[in-house]
Amino acid sequence: MKKIILGILALSFVNVVAAQVPQRQPTPNDTLKSIQVLPDGKVKFSIYAPKAAEVSVQGDYAPKFGADKLTKDGVGVWSFTTDYSVRPNVYTYDFSVDGLKVFDPKNAQYKESNSGFSNLFEVKGAENDYQTLKDVPHGKVEKVLYSSSALNGIIRRLHVYLPPNYDEISKKQKLPVLYLLHGGGDNDASWTTAGRANLIFDNLYAEGKLKPMIVVMPAGHTPIQGFFMGAGDQQDPFCRDIVQDVIPFIEKSYPVSNKREHRAIAGLSMGGIQTINLALWHPDLFSQVFPLSTGYFPNTIAEIKEKYVSVMKNPQINTFKNFQIYMGGESDIAYQNNINMMKMFDEFGIRYKYINGVGGHTFLAWRKNLQDFAPLLFK
Repeated sequence: MKKIILGILALSFVNVVAAQVPQRQPTPNDTLKSIQVLPDGKVKFSIYAPKAAEVSVQGDYAPKFGADKLTKDGVGVWSFTTDYSVRPNVYTYDFSVDGLKVFDPKNAQYKESNSGFSNLFEVKGAENDYQTLKDVPHGKVEKVLYSSSALNGIIRRLHVYLPPNYDEISKKQKLPVLYLLHGGGDNDASWTTAGRANLIFDNLYAEGKLKPMIVVMPAGHTPIQGFFMGAGDQQDPFCRDIVQDVIPFIEKSYPVSNKREHRAIAGLSMGGIQTINLALWHPDLFSQVFPLSTGYFPNTIAEIKEKYVSVMKNPQINTFKNFQIYMGGESDIAYQNNINMMKMFDEFGIRYKYINGVGGHTFLAWRKNLQDFAPLLFK
Protein backbone atom coordinates (compact mmCIF):
# COMPACT_ATOMS: atom_id res chain seq x y z
CA MET A 1 0.00 0.00 0.00
CA LYS A 2 2.87 2.39 0.88
CA LYS A 3 4.50 1.69 -2.52
CA ILE A 4 1.27 2.55 -4.32
CA ILE A 5 0.89 5.82 -2.38
CA LEU A 6 4.53 6.79 -3.03
CA GLY A 7 4.08 6.04 -6.74
CA ILE A 8 0.98 8.23 -6.88
CA LEU A 9 2.80 11.08 -5.08
CA ALA A 10 5.83 10.82 -7.41
CA LEU A 11 3.58 10.89 -10.49
CA SER A 12 1.69 13.86 -9.11
CA PHE A 13 4.99 15.69 -8.49
CA VAL A 14 6.12 15.07 -12.08
CA ASN A 15 2.80 16.36 -13.42
CA VAL A 16 3.01 19.48 -11.26
CA VAL A 17 6.59 20.21 -12.39
CA ALA A 18 5.66 19.63 -16.02
CA ALA A 19 2.72 21.95 -15.69
CA GLN A 20 5.00 24.69 -14.34
CA VAL A 21 7.59 24.42 -17.18
CA PRO A 22 6.54 26.44 -20.23
CA GLN A 23 5.95 24.15 -23.18
CA ARG A 24 7.52 25.27 -26.49
CA GLN A 25 5.01 25.61 -29.25
CA PRO A 26 5.87 23.59 -32.37
CA THR A 27 6.80 25.69 -35.42
CA PRO A 28 7.22 24.96 -39.14
CA ASN A 29 10.96 25.15 -38.53
CA ASP A 30 10.87 21.83 -36.65
CA THR A 31 10.46 19.81 -39.86
CA LEU A 32 11.73 22.33 -42.41
CA LYS A 33 14.20 21.22 -45.08
CA SER A 34 16.26 24.26 -45.96
CA ILE A 35 17.80 22.74 -49.10
CA GLN A 36 15.94 20.44 -51.47
CA VAL A 37 17.32 19.19 -54.77
CA LEU A 38 14.16 18.49 -56.75
CA PRO A 39 13.75 15.62 -59.22
CA ASP A 40 14.15 17.99 -62.19
CA GLY A 41 17.46 19.30 -60.82
CA LYS A 42 16.11 22.60 -59.59
CA VAL A 43 17.05 23.62 -56.05
CA LYS A 44 14.63 24.97 -53.43
CA PHE A 45 15.94 27.15 -50.58
CA SER A 46 13.80 27.68 -47.46
CA ILE A 47 14.23 29.45 -44.13
CA TYR A 48 11.82 30.12 -41.26
CA ALA A 49 11.80 33.83 -40.44
CA PRO A 50 8.22 34.85 -39.53
CA LYS A 51 9.12 38.40 -38.43
CA ALA A 52 11.43 39.25 -41.34
CA ALA A 53 10.54 41.85 -43.96
CA GLU A 54 12.97 40.72 -46.66
CA VAL A 55 14.98 37.53 -47.24
CA SER A 56 17.39 36.65 -50.04
CA VAL A 57 19.93 33.95 -50.88
CA GLN A 58 23.18 34.21 -52.78
CA GLY A 59 25.82 31.70 -53.83
CA ASP A 60 27.89 30.16 -56.59
CA TYR A 61 25.01 27.86 -57.58
CA ALA A 62 23.67 30.71 -59.74
CA PRO A 63 24.89 31.22 -63.33
CA LYS A 64 25.19 34.97 -62.66
CA PHE A 65 26.39 36.84 -59.60
CA GLY A 66 23.59 38.36 -57.52
CA ALA A 67 20.99 37.66 -54.85
CA ASP A 68 17.72 35.78 -55.33
CA LYS A 69 14.72 37.00 -53.34
CA LEU A 70 12.64 34.54 -51.32
CA THR A 71 8.86 34.68 -50.96
CA LYS A 72 7.06 34.33 -47.61
CA ASP A 73 4.11 31.95 -47.10
CA GLY A 74 1.33 32.15 -44.52
CA VAL A 75 3.25 30.42 -41.72
CA GLY A 76 6.50 32.40 -41.92
CA VAL A 77 8.55 30.18 -44.22
CA TRP A 78 10.45 32.00 -46.97
CA SER A 79 11.32 30.03 -50.12
CA PHE A 80 12.96 30.37 -53.50
CA THR A 81 13.26 27.75 -56.24
CA THR A 82 15.68 28.15 -59.13
CA ASP A 83 14.06 28.25 -62.56
CA TYR A 84 16.94 26.17 -63.94
CA SER A 85 18.53 22.84 -63.12
CA VAL A 86 21.72 23.07 -61.06
CA ARG A 87 24.48 20.86 -62.37
CA PRO A 88 26.09 18.25 -60.09
CA ASN A 89 28.71 19.96 -57.92
CA VAL A 90 29.26 21.40 -54.45
CA TYR A 91 27.99 24.95 -53.94
CA THR A 92 28.12 27.68 -51.32
CA TYR A 93 25.18 29.84 -50.31
CA ASP A 94 24.31 32.52 -47.77
CA PHE A 95 20.90 33.66 -46.53
CA SER A 96 20.36 37.35 -45.86
CA VAL A 97 17.52 38.26 -43.46
CA ASP A 98 16.68 41.96 -43.38
CA GLY A 99 20.20 42.74 -44.58
CA LEU A 100 21.98 40.47 -42.09
CA LYS A 101 23.93 37.44 -43.31
CA VAL A 102 22.46 34.40 -41.53
CA PHE A 103 23.97 30.94 -41.20
CA ASP A 104 21.46 28.24 -42.15
CA PRO A 105 20.76 26.44 -38.85
CA LYS A 106 19.16 23.49 -40.65
CA ASN A 107 22.31 22.56 -42.59
CA ALA A 108 25.48 21.35 -40.88
CA GLN A 109 27.58 21.50 -44.07
CA TYR A 110 29.67 24.67 -44.11
CA LYS A 111 32.68 26.56 -45.40
CA GLU A 112 34.91 28.28 -42.87
CA SER A 113 36.59 31.59 -43.74
CA ASN A 114 38.09 34.62 -42.00
CA SER A 115 34.75 36.42 -42.23
CA GLY A 116 32.66 33.60 -40.75
CA PHE A 117 30.76 30.68 -42.18
CA SER A 118 28.84 29.96 -45.38
CA ASN A 119 26.69 26.91 -45.98
CA LEU A 120 27.33 24.22 -48.57
CA PHE A 121 25.09 21.85 -50.48
CA GLU A 122 25.86 19.10 -52.94
CA VAL A 123 24.05 18.11 -56.10
CA LYS A 124 25.10 14.52 -56.72
CA GLY A 125 25.92 13.20 -60.16
CA ALA A 126 28.62 11.57 -62.26
CA GLU A 127 30.51 14.81 -62.97
CA ASN A 128 30.70 15.43 -59.21
CA ASP A 129 32.04 11.96 -58.46
CA TYR A 130 35.67 13.06 -58.03
CA GLN A 131 34.90 15.15 -54.93
CA THR A 132 32.09 13.31 -53.23
CA LEU A 133 32.32 11.21 -50.07
CA LYS A 134 32.72 7.57 -51.08
CA ASP A 135 33.42 4.22 -49.46
CA VAL A 136 37.20 4.32 -49.96
CA PRO A 137 40.14 4.50 -47.53
CA HIS A 138 40.25 7.98 -46.06
CA GLY A 139 43.12 10.19 -45.04
CA LYS A 140 43.17 12.27 -41.89
CA VAL A 141 43.00 16.06 -41.48
CA GLU A 142 44.82 17.54 -38.51
CA LYS A 143 44.52 21.05 -37.07
CA VAL A 144 47.98 22.07 -35.92
CA LEU A 145 49.27 25.05 -33.91
CA TYR A 146 52.77 26.49 -34.25
CA SER A 147 54.68 29.58 -33.11
CA SER A 148 55.77 32.02 -35.81
CA SER A 149 59.08 33.75 -35.17
CA ALA A 150 58.59 35.76 -38.38
CA LEU A 151 55.36 37.18 -36.93
CA ASN A 152 56.66 38.13 -33.49
CA GLY A 153 56.02 34.76 -31.88
CA ILE A 154 52.24 34.63 -32.36
CA ILE A 155 50.53 31.24 -32.32
CA ARG A 156 49.21 30.27 -35.74
CA ARG A 157 47.03 27.44 -37.04
CA LEU A 158 47.39 25.31 -40.14
CA HIS A 159 45.71 22.16 -41.48
CA VAL A 160 47.58 19.04 -42.55
CA TYR A 161 46.14 16.23 -44.67
CA LEU A 162 47.75 12.83 -44.12
CA PRO A 163 47.16 10.12 -46.75
CA PRO A 164 45.33 6.83 -46.16
CA ASN A 165 47.57 4.30 -44.40
CA TYR A 166 49.85 7.16 -43.34
CA ASP A 167 51.15 5.32 -40.26
CA GLU A 168 52.41 2.41 -42.34
CA ILE A 169 53.71 4.49 -45.26
CA SER A 170 55.61 6.95 -43.07
CA LYS A 171 57.58 4.12 -41.46
CA LYS A 172 59.03 3.19 -44.84
CA GLN A 173 59.81 6.53 -46.49
CA LYS A 174 60.07 10.28 -46.02
CA LEU A 175 57.06 11.86 -47.69
CA PRO A 176 56.99 14.80 -50.10
CA VAL A 177 54.90 17.88 -49.26
CA LEU A 178 52.40 20.00 -51.18
CA TYR A 179 51.88 23.46 -49.67
CA LEU A 180 48.33 24.44 -50.66
CA LEU A 181 47.36 28.10 -50.17
CA HIS A 182 43.87 29.63 -49.91
CA GLY A 183 42.52 32.90 -51.31
CA GLY A 184 41.69 36.31 -49.91
CA GLY A 185 39.09 36.30 -47.13
CA ASP A 186 39.43 32.55 -46.59
CA ASN A 187 41.57 30.69 -44.06
CA ASP A 188 43.45 27.47 -43.50
CA ALA A 189 40.21 25.46 -43.22
CA SER A 190 38.78 26.60 -46.56
CA TRP A 191 40.52 23.98 -48.71
CA THR A 192 39.02 21.14 -46.65
CA THR A 193 35.52 22.63 -46.33
CA ALA A 194 34.59 24.41 -49.57
CA GLY A 195 37.61 22.99 -51.39
CA ARG A 196 36.92 19.32 -50.53
CA ALA A 197 40.67 18.74 -50.87
CA ASN A 198 40.70 15.77 -48.50
CA LEU A 199 37.91 14.00 -50.42
CA ILE A 200 39.54 14.78 -53.78
CA PHE A 201 42.79 13.26 -52.53
CA ASP A 202 41.01 10.26 -50.97
CA ASN A 203 39.34 9.45 -54.28
CA LEU A 204 42.53 9.93 -56.31
CA TYR A 205 44.41 7.60 -53.95
CA ALA A 206 41.63 5.02 -54.33
CA GLU A 207 42.07 5.22 -58.11
CA GLY A 208 45.82 4.69 -57.79
CA LYS A 209 46.63 8.11 -59.28
CA LEU A 210 48.71 9.64 -56.48
CA LYS A 211 52.10 9.18 -54.92
CA PRO A 212 51.90 9.30 -51.10
CA MET A 213 52.38 12.85 -49.82
CA ILE A 214 51.17 15.16 -47.10
CA VAL A 215 49.33 18.40 -47.85
CA VAL A 216 49.95 21.47 -45.70
CA MET A 217 47.30 24.21 -45.74
CA PRO A 218 48.53 27.29 -43.84
CA ALA A 219 46.72 30.54 -43.01
CA GLY A 220 47.62 33.14 -45.62
CA HIS A 221 46.35 36.18 -43.74
CA THR A 222 48.42 37.55 -40.88
CA PRO A 223 47.83 40.22 -38.21
CA ILE A 224 51.06 41.90 -39.32
CA GLN A 225 50.64 44.73 -41.82
CA GLY A 226 51.79 43.83 -45.32
CA PHE A 227 50.94 43.73 -49.03
CA PHE A 228 50.34 40.30 -50.48
CA MET A 229 49.84 41.66 -54.04
CA GLY A 230 53.31 43.21 -54.13
CA ALA A 231 56.39 41.85 -55.82
CA GLY A 232 58.49 39.37 -53.91
CA ASP A 233 58.40 37.75 -50.52
CA GLN A 234 59.44 40.65 -48.29
CA GLN A 235 56.29 42.77 -48.69
CA ASP A 236 54.01 39.94 -47.55
CA PRO A 237 54.44 38.76 -43.92
CA PHE A 238 52.95 35.38 -44.80
CA CYS A 239 55.76 34.67 -47.25
CA ARG A 240 58.28 35.31 -44.48
CA ASP A 241 56.23 33.07 -42.15
CA ILE A 242 56.13 30.10 -44.52
CA VAL A 243 59.86 30.25 -45.29
CA GLN A 244 61.09 30.91 -41.76
CA ASP A 245 58.55 28.93 -39.76
CA VAL A 246 56.00 26.77 -41.60
CA ILE A 247 58.41 24.72 -43.71
CA PRO A 248 60.90 24.14 -40.85
CA PHE A 249 58.03 23.27 -38.49
CA ILE A 250 56.58 20.70 -40.90
CA GLU A 251 60.00 19.16 -41.54
CA LYS A 252 60.60 18.88 -37.81
CA SER A 253 57.12 17.58 -36.90
CA TYR A 254 56.40 15.10 -39.70
CA PRO A 255 58.47 12.41 -41.44
CA VAL A 256 58.90 14.41 -44.64
CA SER A 257 61.73 15.01 -47.07
CA ASN A 258 63.56 18.35 -47.03
CA LYS A 259 64.68 18.08 -50.66
CA ARG A 260 63.57 20.61 -53.28
CA GLU A 261 62.26 17.88 -55.57
CA HIS A 262 59.93 16.78 -52.78
CA ARG A 263 58.28 20.18 -52.24
CA ALA A 264 55.48 21.66 -54.36
CA ILE A 265 53.38 24.78 -53.89
CA ALA A 266 49.96 25.78 -55.21
CA GLY A 267 47.52 28.53 -54.36
CA LEU A 268 44.44 30.34 -55.59
CA SER A 269 43.82 34.08 -56.08
CA MET A 270 45.68 35.79 -53.20
CA GLY A 271 47.35 32.46 -52.51
CA GLY A 272 48.28 32.32 -56.19
CA ILE A 273 50.27 35.54 -55.91
CA GLN A 274 51.88 34.18 -52.75
CA THR A 275 52.68 30.98 -54.65
CA ILE A 276 54.36 32.91 -57.48
CA ASN A 277 56.28 35.19 -55.12
CA LEU A 278 57.55 32.26 -53.08
CA ALA A 279 58.46 30.20 -56.14
CA LEU A 280 60.20 32.94 -58.15
CA TRP A 281 62.04 34.48 -55.21
CA HIS A 282 62.89 31.05 -53.72
CA PRO A 283 63.22 28.66 -56.67
CA ASP A 284 65.61 26.61 -54.55
CA LEU A 285 62.72 25.60 -52.26
CA PHE A 286 60.15 24.19 -54.69
CA SER A 287 60.23 21.96 -57.75
CA GLN A 288 56.58 22.25 -58.83
CA VAL A 289 54.42 25.39 -58.92
CA PHE A 290 50.68 25.72 -59.59
CA PRO A 291 49.12 29.23 -59.42
CA LEU A 292 45.30 29.25 -59.80
CA SER A 293 43.16 32.21 -60.90
CA THR A 294 45.71 34.89 -60.21
CA GLY A 295 48.01 37.47 -61.76
CA TYR A 296 50.04 40.55 -60.91
CA PHE A 297 48.38 43.95 -61.20
CA PRO A 298 49.93 46.36 -63.75
CA ASN A 299 51.70 48.45 -61.08
CA THR A 300 53.33 45.31 -59.67
CA ILE A 301 54.50 44.25 -63.13
CA ALA A 302 56.06 47.71 -63.54
CA GLU A 303 57.73 47.32 -60.14
CA ILE A 304 59.18 43.94 -61.13
CA LYS A 305 60.56 45.29 -64.40
CA GLU A 306 62.16 48.20 -62.55
CA LYS A 307 63.57 46.43 -59.47
CA TYR A 308 63.62 42.66 -59.91
CA VAL A 309 65.00 41.87 -63.35
CA SER A 310 67.71 39.70 -61.81
CA VAL A 311 65.07 37.64 -59.98
CA MET A 312 63.11 37.04 -63.20
CA LYS A 313 66.28 36.03 -65.05
CA ASN A 314 67.35 33.49 -62.45
CA PRO A 315 67.98 30.35 -64.56
CA GLN A 316 66.81 28.11 -61.69
CA ILE A 317 63.22 29.22 -62.39
CA ASN A 318 63.29 27.24 -65.63
CA THR A 319 64.27 24.09 -63.76
CA PHE A 320 60.80 23.71 -62.21
CA LYS A 321 59.50 20.27 -63.13
CA ASN A 322 56.03 21.80 -63.50
CA PHE A 323 55.11 25.48 -63.66
CA GLN A 324 51.44 25.26 -64.57
CA ILE A 325 49.10 28.26 -64.47
CA TYR A 326 45.32 27.75 -64.27
CA MET A 327 42.51 30.18 -65.01
CA GLY A 328 38.74 29.84 -64.51
CA GLY A 329 37.83 31.12 -67.97
CA GLU A 330 37.28 34.62 -69.31
CA SER A 331 34.76 35.32 -66.50
CA ASP A 332 37.51 34.86 -63.89
CA ILE A 333 38.17 38.27 -62.33
CA ALA A 334 41.92 37.61 -62.52
CA TYR A 335 41.84 36.77 -66.23
CA GLN A 336 43.36 40.00 -67.61
CA ASN A 337 45.94 40.26 -64.83
CA ASN A 338 47.03 36.75 -65.68
CA ILE A 339 47.33 37.56 -69.39
CA ASN A 340 49.52 40.54 -68.50
CA MET A 341 51.63 38.47 -66.13
CA MET A 342 52.21 35.70 -68.67
CA LYS A 343 53.27 38.31 -71.24
CA MET A 344 55.89 39.51 -68.74
CA PHE A 345 57.03 35.93 -68.18
CA ASP A 346 57.42 35.54 -71.95
CA GLU A 347 59.56 38.68 -72.09
CA PHE A 348 61.87 37.25 -69.42
CA GLY A 349 61.99 33.82 -71.03
CA ILE A 350 60.21 32.09 -68.13
CA ARG A 351 58.70 28.81 -69.28
CA TYR A 352 55.24 27.73 -68.06
CA LYS A 353 52.15 25.85 -69.17
CA TYR A 354 48.76 27.59 -69.25
CA ILE A 355 45.37 25.90 -68.80
CA ASN A 356 42.24 28.01 -69.16
CA GLY A 357 39.16 26.25 -67.81
CA VAL A 358 35.71 27.16 -66.53
CA GLY A 359 34.14 28.04 -63.19
CA GLY A 360 35.19 31.66 -62.84
CA HIS A 361 36.81 32.86 -59.64
CA THR A 362 35.25 30.18 -57.44
CA PHE A 363 35.92 26.76 -55.98
CA LEU A 364 33.96 25.36 -58.93
CA ALA A 365 37.18 25.98 -60.89
CA TRP A 366 39.75 25.40 -58.14
CA ARG A 367 38.54 21.94 -57.11
CA LYS A 368 38.86 20.79 -60.74
CA ASN A 369 42.32 22.39 -60.91
CA LEU A 370 43.37 20.38 -57.84
CA GLN A 371 42.03 17.17 -59.34
CA ASP A 372 43.99 17.92 -62.52
CA PHE A 373 47.43 18.76 -61.11
CA ALA A 374 47.57 16.49 -58.05
CA PRO A 375 48.39 13.36 -60.10
CA LEU A 376 51.42 15.19 -61.56
CA LEU A 377 53.04 15.63 -58.16
CA PHE A 378 56.29 13.89 -57.23
CA LYS A 379 56.41 11.47 -60.14
